Amino acid sequence: MPPTGFDPRSNPRVDAYVRQLAGDAGIFGVIHLADEMYLYSLQSLKGCDEAAAILYYLKGRQIFLTVEEVVRWRFGGFSAVASFLDFASGFGRFTRFLVRELSATRVSISEIDPVAVEFQKDAFGVKGLVSDADPGGFGLPDAFDVILASSFFSHLPAPAFQAWLRRLYGLLRPGGLLLFSVHGKALLAESAADWSEGIVFRAESETTRLDPRDYGTSYVTEEFVRRAVGEATKGKGSMSGFPFGFCAQQDLYVVSRPSVPALSPLTLRRFPRGELDRFEIREEDVLVEGWAEGGPGERSPEVRLFIGGARAARSQGGGPGPARRWSFTFGRSAASPDDVVRVEAEGEPGFSNIVAMGTLRPFLPGASSAVPSD
Repeated sequence: MPPTGFDPRSNPRVDAYVRQLAGDAGIFGVIHLADEMYLYSLQSLKGCDEAAAILYYLKGRQIFLTVEEVVRWRFGGFSAVASFLDFASGFGRFTRFLVRELSATRVSISEIDPVAVEFQKDAFGVKGLVSDADPGGFGLPDAFDVILASSFFSHLPAPAFQAWLRRLYGLLRPGGLLLFSVHGKALLAESAADWSEGIVFRAESETTRLDPRDYGTSYVTEEFVRRAVGEATKGKGSMSGFPFGFCAQQDLYVVSRPSVPALSPLTLRRFPRGELDRFEIREEDVLVEGWAEGGPGERSPEVRLFIGGARAARSQGGGPGPARRWSFTFGRSAASPDDVVRVEAEGEPGFSNIVAMGTLRPFLPGASSAVPSD
């Protein structure tokens, strides 16, 4: 039987990155060959497997840290969570971090791809259920303290958005939490887009497994989400929203089911946002330049340049306001064509994000001209 997965941690630079990211070596490294989250990163990073793996593990860790903050706010920590459902969980980009803190016997995952479900059950020991395209056909015998639907509602047209929101909210225990992410209005730069309904749907997505008319790409306003939550919960659920609060890309919403004890308002640390907007390979050196910003009320982030896994330069943050410019210049001899060059921004301690990453090879003479992917 052909292998179903591979372990990027066999690359010592990837392994060192994961150790730095997660604090020790106890992270399951194998990625399934059909994992679309990895394959999408591989494509956007021009086929650089090292960079794609780094981004894959980073995003899984970022999701975990955000979930951890919400769980600490509501329950005091994972020890008080008896049941957790990761819905539309893919092949376990997030699960591999969750099961280090929450016993696998308390974790359930659901995914429409049965191969992904079996992979996670075998790899992590979690309970798994194949989902259904119709929320009315999706049944679980259990109720949950926490349900996470990451990058699922960001693909749904309006009718399915409402139906799945109602179904997942109905699976919460009293006092439970539903966390889900969406593409906010700010991500759609189309002046002609029709926002009259609060949602814009495009029949296109990175997945090839599902009909794009049912699972495409949607962008929503906060008002649309509030209306949908109000209808799905019959006005009983309370909601908190965080623009760019999910991996510094999507908006995060947290819905609480009564009865929730009196708690202070939920606040979340946000991973810095940013991108590279100037890139030049010159005769003797390379210039990379861009912007980075922290969350509301946070200091401007520190920005660091890494070449081949080693830190090459640092630009200190902490200035007035959350936004800033950054710029680095390094000699051509400092990076081989296949060394991964990455730029990281860190706002709050431990909350860092990659704002640019790639190798020089695709941009050398004779290759297609573009800017490195972030």
